[in-house]
Amino acid sequence: MRTSHTAIRRLISNVKNKLTPEQIFASPQFAAYLTDISEGTTKRYRRKSKVITYWDDSDNADTAHTDNRTITINAGNFLTRSFPTIPLMADSLLGIVGHEDGHILFSDFVMLDTFHQALSGGRFYPHEPEDLSPKQEQSLTSILEAFEEEDKAVIHAVSGIAHNLVNIMEDVYIEERMCCAFPGAVKTGILLNNLRFADLMDTVQEQIDKHHHEVFILVNLLIQYAKTGDVNNLGGYKGPYLDTLYDCIPFIDNAAYDDDAKVRFDAANQILLYLWPYMESYIEKVREDLKNGTAEAEAEMKKQVAGGIPLPGESSRPAPGTGKHKHVPGAEDEERESLQEVLDYEAGRIALEKTDDIEDEGEGGVSRDNDFGGSGYVSQAAADMERIMTQIAGDAAYMRYDEELTEELQREADKIRYGNAHRGVHVHINRMSYVEPAYMELYQKVAPPLLLISKRLQKQIAQILKDYRDGGKLDNLPFGKRINPRNIYHNDGKFFYKLKLPQDLIGIAVAVLNDESGSMSCSDRITYARSSSIILYDFCKGLDIPIAIYGHTEEDDVELYAYAEFDSIDNKDQYRLMDMSARCGNRDGAALRYVAERLMTRPEPIKLLIITSDGQPAACGYYGTEAEADLRGIKQEYTRKGIKFFAAAIGNDKENIQRIYMDGFLDITNLEKLPVNLGKLIIQQIKNNIAA
Repeated sequence: MRTSHTAIRRLISNVKNKLTPEQIFASPQFAAYLTDISEGTTKRYRRKSKVITYWDDSDNADTAHTDNRTITINAGNFLTRSFPTIPLMADSLLGIVGHEDGHILFSDFVMLDTFHQALSGGRFYPHEPEDLSPKQEQSLTSILEAFEEEDKAVIHAVSGIAHNLVNIMEDVYIEERMCCAFPGAVKTGILLNNLRFADLMDTVQEQIDKHHHEVFILVNLLIQYAKTGDVNNLGGYKGPYLDTLYDCIPFIDNAAYDDDAKVRFDAANQILLYLWPYMESYIEKVREDLKNGTAEAEAEMKKQVAGGIPLPGESSRPAPGTGKHKHVPGAEDEERESLQEVLDYEAGRIALEKTDDIEDEGEGGVSRDNDFGGSGYVSQAAADMERIMTQIAGDAAYMRYDEELTEELQREADKIRYGNAHRGVHVHINRMSYVEPAYMELYQKVAPPLLLISKRLQKQIAQILKDYRDGGKLDNLPFGKRINPRNIYHNDGKFFYKLKLPQDLIGIAVAVLNDESGSMSCSDRITYARSSSIILYDFCKGLDIPIAIYGHTEEDDVELYAYAEFDSIDNKDQYRLMDMSARCGNRDGAALRYVAERLMTRPEPIKLLIITSDGQPAACGYYGTEAEADLRGIKQEYTRKGIKFFAAAIGNDKENIQRIYMDGFLDITNLEKLPVNLGKLIIQQIKNNIAA
């Protein structure tokens, strides 16, 4: 299958223009981008992190969570989807990553667990509230009486509300720490999310009209204030809720930014006492649930309290080296105002109202401003998003190409006549159209020493190839018409030299067929076969030699794995090699015939087929002398057609393999030498054809 890079670039452009938010933000490419951002923040404090993304736009879908190592983000969460543009959505997701990283780095979940367990047990932590106002004194007396009576409804309700209050201040604390430590895209994303979150919350009057529990209305006001320093009161509400909010604000301002978690716990207890008079309806709902064995009160809390990002589920201490932090009041106000202007410009905030007519003023007409500079906001993620979208579109285009390539390979396989030994056997071609990042990471770990071997092998032949192309003197030859006297002292029989005119290289193509039967798992045979394939692939690519690498096994069908293909264009075949594995049986004849036919499609006059195997064929109805005869017949047939066979025997079955492949047999006694020996085999074939 052939295609031009121009056609691929055109396809990439078309795909990029049609990408949906789901395709972009739930992609592995975007997850890798977020992982890079996350690692950049957490590595500073010697913590590891990884980001996984998925898409779920259903009602009440999760936003994000972390286990203090892996951050899982629902890219289709309600908050991110509410942004009108791709760059703003990207900034939102960066903000969510920054929020979760803040918990990983700065939250003390051991102390948080202690706080929640204490309240769930009917006692305050770190201590009973002190220095109280008359309102608070009255509330404390009532709560302590309920604790003394072990009133489960009160304990459950108080614990639930306190949990929300601590979460509010914990979020403020960790986000402020992140904004100071990482003032770029992470800070922008956090502030954007907070502004948008507050915008989407119901006004005070709307919550009253929906008959929310009074205490939940107050919790929502506290959330709005904590996130933006303001509350959404477009309805013009004036009443006790705002008075109570003003009583609570000093505790948020003084405690939410303190490095000592106990200060935040004490502030939550103080605020709880102001909220106590509004908890009656919620407590009665909890009492009803406890009596009936239902959970309606909890469901109402989830529905009525503005849903943010939950705290991580595992206990941990803050990362070492985070140190103390000094809060600067109002530090984010200017940037927050700038970002609010962006949201107003992009999304609009004009409420619908009834009008009787349309005013018509002014002189009309159309004007043009060639100096317009946009809305004044340039997302720091915009350039990254353009790059990521191009990468996603490119991967999609290459995937489509590889899917078509696999279909073509399968069509070719279906056309081949495999002979009576394989009558009724189906040959199935497997090729990864998308290469998971995990394969790339694994390749980067194992490849460096193997690539050094490849480069050394290339050096051995590079000068000879250069001389062949450029012309000149070819020395140290085993035979010829001219003797170089200096070579006699080497005592190796290579006395001759010849003068060559500049000329084109004789074309050579290589195919490698690796045995992937179950027995290849013994003694690291599959590991050495994989290593050899990595070296041969890099060696041939470095010398512009076309190469295809396959693996084969048999389950119900003959399974062929196309790791490297002659016509591959996505430059990821080296990563596909990492999937090479010991699997099931081996019906060698069908696999060998298919690869030989693939090699016959090449125009190069020299065709090498290298087989790596640890034993005789061993498949259902295909073994013993008949299977050997089939392989010998295939070798003879394609040898007449110009293919040179070499079988590397790497197991204990060398005699049988030698009997099958005869002059093409390679006895690899030391597996560690397999990669180098196969590279030298190709070098020798090149030298032989140059010397000829």
